[in-house]
Amino acid sequence: MSDHRCRVCGETQLTPVLHYDRAPSNIERLLEADQFDRDRAVELNVVRCGWCGHVQLPVTLQDDYYEDYLMSHSHARKMQDFQRRQARAFLQHFQLDGARIFEAGCGDGQFSLILQEMGCEVVANEPSQKALRACQAKGLNAVGGYVGRGTFPELHGTFDAVVSRQVMEHVPDPNDFLQGLRQLLKPHGAGLIEIPALEQALEHRRFFDFFPDHLSYFSQPVLNYLFARNQYEVVQLQRAMDGEYNEVWFRRAEPVSLAEVQQAADTISRNFDLFLTAEGRAHRRVAIWGAGAKGVLTLALVNSSAVAYLVDLDPVKHNRYTPVSHLQVHSPERLRHEPVDTVIITALAYKDEITRQLREQFQFAGKIMVLSGGELLEVPAEQLAGTAG
Repeated sequence: MSDHRCRVCGETQLTPVLHYDRAPSNIERLLEADQFDRDRAVELNVVRCGWCGHVQLPVTLQDDYYEDYLMSHSHARKMQDFQRRQARAFLQHFQLDGARIFEAGCGDGQFSLILQEMGCEVVANEPSQKALRACQAKGLNAVGGYVGRGTFPELHGTFDAVVSRQVMEHVPDPNDFLQGLRQLLKPHGAGLIEIPALEQALEHRRFFDFFPDHLSYFSQPVLNYLFARNQYEVVQLQRAMDGEYNEVWFRRAEPVSLAEVQQAADTISRNFDLFLTAEGRAHRRVAIWGAGAKGVLTLALVNSSAVAYLVDLDPVKHNRYTPVSHLQVHSPERLRHEPVDTVIITALAYKDEITRQLREQFQFAGKIMVLSGGELLEVPAEQLAGTAG
């Protein structure tokens, strides 16, 4: 079945970049002698997304592709050693001793067994019925089906970590796959995903790395983009197994909360009014330094009628007025001929420089305040002394 959208970003601008006239329809299923008459070569076309750069096949796998599929590299000593090092490093980095881990597409179950031997509680997932039975025969808690949005609802939010090795390149919708994994994770849960590295094929002109079984060919820039758009924080992205694989270590990112920012915005008006009232009762005049974005917005939220005047170093702003609050902007020189007792700094990026100017150039001995969230905080006396020196 054809797929004319980028599997990563959804764009339709796909450019052909590779074509083979003859390729096997499936590289994992070797033939019996009596199957030759049904064997047919297929064309292989590879395309690249013009927007995000993802490389993929413009087709999807047959629906029954995994029904009798069994991939196993666990007989190779090099792979066994690599998987043990990989599992140990992953568990140590994320402090996953005794963790509950879900492996998506576990194949023959070798990596799940390693995690289990290292003390983890593992749920091994495998869509191939043949491989699933093999995993269950080894004593693994193995479940069938495909990972995606809404799958395994009874397991949502129950895993400390998810892992998937050599799977996502086969997946028709990587975004759906990553969202399915995200639903399985607890908040801030960890993950490891390993896929063949497109970089390896490009660096060594490896034409044989492209075949119909792999729908996607992931580069590191595309992986960073893909994980970010699916609300993951990439902790580490590296080449592994002599450069053959891209290995992504990640955490589930949680939506940012602006509740405390809203609270600060809601309280600054009250706190500002209380401060100006207290200064007025003490017969202390207050000026504000800073007619930039932060100052203009703050002044729009508060009652500034008790402010003596507003100053800013930028001459372009002088004699203009702030929107909403309608305060005229003056040069800081006004501090010399119309002294005040307190200065509120709203230009936070320059607060140290402004504090130094007040003390050294204007010999200002009064109180200096700065915005901090929904509050006004006084610059400590020792900091004032430090800037003066």
